[in-house]
Amino acid sequence: MILLKNPEHTTICFCPLHGIMDTISKKWSLMIIAVIGNSGSAGFNELKRGLCEVSSKTLSATLKELEEKDLIDRRVMDTTPPTVRYYLTVSGWELRELLIPLLVWVMKNGGHEEIGCPIHMHLDEIPVEREKTEKFVLED
Repeated sequence: MILLKNPEHTTICFCPLHGIMDTISKKWSLMIIAVIGNSGSAGFNELKRGLCEVSSKTLSATLKELEEKDLIDRRVMDTTPPTVRYYLTVSGWELRELLIPLLVWVMKNGGHEEIGCPIHMHLDEIPVEREKTEKFVLED
């Protein structure tokens, strides 16, 4: 996150939001980030079950877009048959953490949890998978 260190610069341009807002404002994007972040990784069918109402076509397109924006990483596992797992990138983890204050603000301003909501963000300690992701990126 860029912090404004010089008090003379008190403005920040909103233009960089254009590209990322198109991605994260889609219905399932932030929920996918929450589900993957809660477990450290997820397969396609796990995401489909966790998100309940998402179609396979929409889930596939959203995963592809999140991967293109470097928010998730798609890894083909060396198994028989091959399986695919999705992980948050460092940027994905950072975005997930930035959602928490936003969710708190929404709740304070009239937002409410839906009955039977299957998606929650766990606020416990930093998941091991995030530490692995950061270490992997730092070692490259």
